[in-house]
Amino acid sequence: MKKFSNILVMLLILGGSIYTQPAQTYSQLKTFQQSLSATDLSFTFPKDFKEIKAFHEGNIDVDYAMELPEENFQVWYLVKNIQQQWLKPKLSEDNSKRTTINPDSLYNVMAQYAADKLAGKNNYTAKYLSQDVLNTFHADKGKSYQLELLDRPETNHFQYGLLLSLQKDRTGYVSMLFLSNDNGPDFYKKVNKAYYSVKFN
Repeated sequence: MKKFSNILVMLLILGGSIYTQPAQTYSQLKTFQQSLSATDLSFTFPKDFKEIKAFHEGNIDVDYAMELPEENFQVWYLVKNIQQQWLKPKLSEDNSKRTTINPDSLYNVMAQYAADKLAGKNNYTAKYLSQDVLNTFHADKGKSYQLELLDRPETNHFQYGLLLSLQKDRTGYVSMLFLSNDNGPDFYKKVNKAYYSVKFN
């Protein structure tokens, strides 16, 4: 009976460890969700994915990242709130010598900068998203970039990427980077699993 009790205690301890593991695994999700909420975005964690460590180094700063296990496919997210940026042009309205960037154009400026860094200058295909796609994301503007990635350790030596940048006026923007070593139909099937994982409210 004593031996059975010891086994039961061990099972309860192990069971407790297994139960608490998701909290450790998704330790970055809470901070990510706070950034999303502040930028009027909502996130639905897509099926079959798991969280991985977000990359913060050099010119690459990622808020959240996940992968399809055993599929060699990752998704990176970056969220930027621009509401405070709208105060700066007002402060400099009387200064004719000072030029400012329209905050609602930052999504495009930063996405193009990222595309240049990831694939090399102008080594990509860019296009504006259709109104139907924007409506699905509840976004005002958006652009996608088809990338042939430079061979870099920062991007885990992935060969191909799809960068999606979405903007809600006077609120903020979100960028999603889909990474793979395949740019055929299977790549886009995987992209579709997470494509609408984040939307403006």
